[in-house]
Amino acid sequence: MNTFSTQLNALLILILSGIIISAFGVQIFLEEQPCPLCFLQRLGMTGVAIGAIMNLRFGIKTKHYAVSLLSCVFGGVVALRQTALHICPGDPSFGEPILGLDLWVWSFLVFVCSITYIAFLLFLYDPEYATQKTQKMNWFGKLAIWIFVLVTIGNILSVLHSCGLGPCSEF
Repeated sequence: MNTFSTQLNALLILILSGIIISAFGVQIFLEEQPCPLCFLQRLGMTGVAIGAIMNLRFGIKTKHYAVSLLSCVFGGVVALRQTALHICPGDPSFGEPILGLDLWVWSFLVFVCSITYIAFLLFLYDPEYATQKTQKMNWFGKLAIWIFVLVTIGNILSVLHSCGLGPCSEF
């Protein structure tokens, strides 16, 4: 298995985990409850990370990158939808902008950057390594997966706290 590519997949997982943790920070410390579209964007980021986790666990395959890319498209469309809802002049912004941009704009940029990152990883893809038996994962990959699992559990609990078992209401 290509060690450099696996390290880059683990890095992608950690970056996405950090972004979702930052969203939790805004939710907890700035007391801004996420809307249903925000939860869908987090779901898209989770899908991107799941594709990278599949690369770490089962070996690097184009199918796994496809999972991540489709999740990027899903999340990017949701972020664009939310941007379109608030693009009209005079529309009140929801929440505090971070570095001058709303969180849904940052989310769209994360998906665009993820697509670019995954395209770079596809350039590194070597079919010869895909046919090799899966090797043991190193500590960095394991750490990335465990952090992501904890973030995902936190996200699920956050959704259950905000929405319960039914559909979320608009805030």
